[in-house]
Amino acid sequence: MSSARVASELPDRLRTVSQLIDAGRIGEARIELEQSSGEPKELVDLLRLKLSVAARELEPSSALQSVIAFLRNAPSHSAALGLYQEFSMLEYQAGQSSPAHSHPPPARGR
Repeated sequence: MSSARVASELPDRLRTVSQLIDAGRIGEARIELEQSSGEPKELVDLLRLKLSVAARELEPSSALQSVIAFLRNAPSHSAALGLYQEFSMLEYQAGQSSPAHSHPPPARGR
């Protein structure tokens, strides 16, 4: 899965948050994310989406729409592309999407 790709693009503190989310340590991740002042807002927002999906507060399809909107403004943002892949896979695994009915990924910037 693309979680490693997402984490590799993050500053240390946010990488820790991503790893906590992946490990299912949602409460710790939430605390760590709230203490991440000074980090790039767009990365914090992307991790909030990831946290919300992991905590089952937000459906992957809703989070995916937010990531797509983000990618329209920054099509080559690697952390967002990683989350796009992650959320798409979660949708597919949950039976909410299929390759036949899925939308193509956003165009990558050059």
